[in-house]
Amino acid sequence: MGGRSLAAPAAARVTAASSSTSSEFGLTNVTAIQVGTAPGDFQHGANFAIISATANNGSFFAGNGMDITPFCLDTQMIWFRDHLRQLAQQQNSSSSSNDVLSGALVALGEIGGNDYNFAFSRGVPRDKVRAFVPAVVDKLAGAIEELIGMGARAFVVPGNLPFGCAPLYLQRFRAAGAWWDYDPTTGCLAWFNRFAEYHNQLLTARLDKLRRLHPDVTIVYADWYGATMRIFQAPGKLGFTNALLSCCGNKTVPCGRPGCPVCDDPSTYGSWDGTHPTEAVYKVIADGVLHGPYASPVPLAKTCPPT
Repeated sequence: MGGRSLAAPAAARVTAASSSTSSEFGLTNVTAIQVGTAPGDFQHGANFAIISATANNGSFFAGNGMDITPFCLDTQMIWFRDHLRQLAQQQNSSSSSNDVLSGALVALGEIGGNDYNFAFSRGVPRDKVRAFVPAVVDKLAGAIEELIGMGARAFVVPGNLPFGCAPLYLQRFRAAGAWWDYDPTTGCLAWFNRFAEYHNQLLTARLDKLRRLHPDVTIVYADWYGATMRIFQAPGKLGFTNALLSCCGNKTVPCGRPGCPVCDDPSTYGSWDGTHPTEAVYKVIADGVLHGPYASPVPLAKTCPPT
């Protein structure tokens, strides 16, 4: 599809995976929407990620007994529409969103993890959190439909990561877990990973439906789960000697707080702060999505070859 700008209307966080993707396509300095002040600041694309973003809004969580008002996909889409109007006006008065987005690669996600994280951290039962998954996938599909209507023709949509391998959850749920909750081959929480797999199954089925409805649109599913599980299944082969540990912080002092310890070599760790992967993990993910086999229907680099 030729060289494309990178727009990330709903990324939950800025990641090294998206940075690697940008570099692969010859793009640099994808500007955060909260940093740029004018259309000229976004020559190589825009990133709408913001801390702890969720798919669903505060009303959804209130309806499920949770008093939180996070930044959500609805908010990010408002920012996206405003930004798109500014870009169209800058190009010329006759430009439309279709003109701007027809040459863009839209990276939508990873989304949904924070919806589940907020619930699990507040002690919401597993079965109730599992019932959130269709609502999360509906929000993602709705955003894709809206973006297609705006003129977008190329998407990359990541699935969720294997939550059960995150040090924070291993620490939090280890005492409550029984032996059958663990995967003996990885040491990860098996039930938590099955939850992530369920999200990814519903998401991929929905993406298949969207492809059939819009045959002129390319939608690449980025299998972040599969790429990451490679590490936990055989960490030594990829140089991860501390795959289930976090580099920054410990049980007493969280990452970012005064006095928190930081490891000497983050590239050997699976997690940076207990929940977010290290850049080394994100590089494995990016390579697998760009060149295969962790992307479908084809590797991202073949779908949108660099120019």
